[in-house]
Amino acid sequence: MGDFDDDADKALYVHLAFDGGILLIRGDTGEQLWTDRDGLRNELEKLRERRGLLLYSREAGDTEPPAHVEETFKLIVELEPPAIQLLEEPHPEALVPPSERRTITKD
Repeated sequence: MGDFDDDADKALYVHLAFDGGILLIRGDTGEQLWTDRDGLRNELEKLRERRGLLLYSREAGDTEPPAHVEETFKLIVELEPPAIQLLEEPHPEALVPPSERRTITKD
């Protein structure tokens, strides 16, 4: 991790839910969607190309995460985003129950 562009349009917000859900919010469009690890990998590769900031939160950040959440976080680190900023409070969309989440195939 090194130099990054702090332009909000280049940022990406990622929230990891305990059930394995991954919320993405794109800085340039504000688009919000729940995805899987493949979608996360794709977004992180784009983030790296544009040298953007990764804004990160996790469900129940003050407790030990389940193994699958920890594995997803390790994936994030391995993909080497230019910079990561930990957010104490998750985005309101991150608190939506799984049955009400918007995914790439469901609005």
